[in-house]
Amino acid sequence: MAQDYPTAKRVLLVDDESKFCQVVAEFLRGRGYEVATAGSGTEALLALDRFVPDVMVLDIRMPGLSGLELLKLVRSRFFVPRIIMVTVLDPEEAAQEAIRLGANAYMCKPVDLNQLEQLISGIWPAQPAPQAPST
Repeated sequence: MAQDYPTAKRVLLVDDESKFCQVVAEFLRGRGYEVATAGSGTEALLALDRFVPDVMVLDIRMPGLSGLELLKLVRSRFFVPRIIMVTVLDPEEAAQEAIRLGANAYMCKPVDLNQLEQLISGIWPAQPAPQAPST
């Protein structure tokens, strides 16, 4: 029986752990998502100039530009409808800060790929998208 996977849903994965990006990207591509990856906050900003995602999966803890700093920049400069934060930090503290800064959801590492895919597909219709930043 064929599964009903989303069509033309674009995901940007941002994590300094390349293996995490590789595994998650392969998993999501197998389910019909178009996926781009970035290994740092700076790479993510460059990627957003050429790849417009429906959802961003963003690691909170990265060297250089942290995930929370990137989250603030993305919310002020780009239109990314949904952002899911992933973290190994204290989930309560990290989640509160991420949600306050504009994240739609968060998950703790190690990430269950099926739960991540459910969260990605499940949050689109459930929450209103933030407004595009004014220029």
